[in-house]
Amino acid sequence: MKPLLFPAKLAARLGRLAFNRRSGRLGHHKGTHLSKKSGASMEFSDFKEYHPGDDIRHIDWNVYARTDTYFIKQFLDEQEMRIHVLLDSSKSMDFGGKWPFAQQLAIGLGQIALKNGDTASLSRTPDPAVVRRKGARQADAWSARIAAFPVPEENTGLQEGIPSIPRGTTILFVITDALEPAEVLEQTFRKLKARCQDIRLLIVRSADEQQPAFEGDVRLIDAEQDTAAEVSMTAASVSAYTRRMEEHERRLLGHAGKYGISVLYTSPADGAEDVFTRQMRRAQWVR
Repeated sequence: MKPLLFPAKLAARLGRLAFNRRSGRLGHHKGTHLSKKSGASMEFSDFKEYHPGDDIRHIDWNVYARTDTYFIKQFLDEQEMRIHVLLDSSKSMDFGGKWPFAQQLAIGLGQIALKNGDTASLSRTPDPAVVRRKGARQADAWSARIAAFPVPEENTGLQEGIPSIPRGTTILFVITDALEPAEVLEQTFRKLKARCQDIRLLIVRSADEQQPAFEGDVRLIDAEQDTAAEVSMTAASVSAYTRRMEEHERRLLGHAGKYGISVLYTSPADGAEDVFTRQMRRAQWVR
């Protein structure tokens, strides 16, 4: 792992965080989260009347002695969450420090999951391979794998990464700059919702994308379309750009709201620690 990409001090701080979840779906393996269904942990939940096929080992004989009726002890089942990260690896992510920052976010999400006994997995567009780790001992391997990802060089779309999202994902984090056309994002959100009910969109934008600081004659290159344009950056052109971005964000947030997708805007200038320990707490993504 690149030591400066994700400092050990930050990893230690994230180990004290845990994800808040919205859906009741959990994995089938033992973990540290109490699900709403009954299972075989040691935390008592309730009694239910015995029916043929129930495990007779859970009959409460003391209750039977008092009521002359067979009752089964039910327990809360401790199960893992399955956290998946879909990382946008399109060329536009290699601008203004977005890519290493996105790597930091992906590493941090996995650190939180693994240190809570959950399964963490990650896929990139358009690479169909899935990185999957389980358990706190795999935290360093997780970090090293993501830190080694090459700088994006291809024009890809988020939809290309959807098939790699595991079924049964509890929480899906999507790390992207969300610069695709709003109508394309709407289609993407609809398809993502079919994969997971709890989707959290981490939008990464550089300072220059939020507020252009260019002046005079400049040559702008569209990283996604490989096209260039010679423009004169004036106050009017910056104002026009700002209006277009505001309209894009309005439509993006509308589509996200339609499908119940949580959105958090971030910037490399914020720093990963602030995103995890302050912004995600404020959004109630972590506790």
